[in-house]
Amino acid sequence: MVVVSQSMRISLGDGFELIGIETADELALVPPCTRADADHATCTWWEDADRGAKATSASLSTTPARASAPAGGKGALAAFLGVEEESVPAFNPFAPTPPTRDEALRDAAAAPGQPPKLRLLTRQLPVSGPMGWVLLAKGEPVAYCQAGPLSAFPRAQRLRDRYPDLPASPPPAIITCISVVPAARGTALGSALVEGVLVRLSAAGFSAAEAFPEDPASVSDPDATSTATQRFWERLSFRVAATGPDGRWPAMRRELT
Repeated sequence: MVVVSQSMRISLGDGFELIGIETADELALVPPCTRADADHATCTWWEDADRGAKATSASLSTTPARASAPAGGKGALAAFLGVEEESVPAFNPFAPTPPTRDEALRDAAAAPGQPPKLRLLTRQLPVSGPMGWVLLAKGEPVAYCQAGPLSAFPRAQRLRDRYPDLPASPPPAIITCISVVPAARGTALGSALVEGVLVRLSAAGFSAAEAFPEDPASVSDPDATSTATQRFWERLSFRVAATGPDGRWPAMRRELT
């Protein structure tokens, strides 16, 4: 039985655990799956439409600070209401609403000194949950998947705009990255991770998920792509929903229930 703890750690049984990245400690679990120069382990390429990972990180803005309580506290509220201070209700409708757990985690990730990638992966927490997921096998990270709203990945939006045959609404979730450490390849762990992420996306309200593999047939070097192959997605019941004019970047789509 799947057990969800207070943090986004989901036990899958048999020593496997699915972790949604919400803190710097969890971000550190992301396995370095590919070449150091490929920017693949964090798949940042998808998060900026034009300039790439370094520019994206440099241009990130922090989450605006929450409004503080009005100066004067209870006395100020009494003056505003035109009543005696003793008559002021215990509930102050003008006081800021305490942050939810997801809002607090998002705000903490946006604080100075936190990794820019953590801000990227947590900025949708209150809406659709974590956008980065790690699969642990007996405590060791073996696979990573990145997925979230289409609006969170400008490069994916720009790419998707080239496919007029794709449904315009409702917006799908986009899976931008799936990678498995070399020692675990061929063990179906990547597929298991994606299936777990699809369950989470469905629970968050998405009706479909899409992915854009780099090549319609195969990729000779698994370290050179972050989006797997067409065959990988077909094994997960994705179908080719549209194809680019040059045959590259087929749009793979799966309806969620």
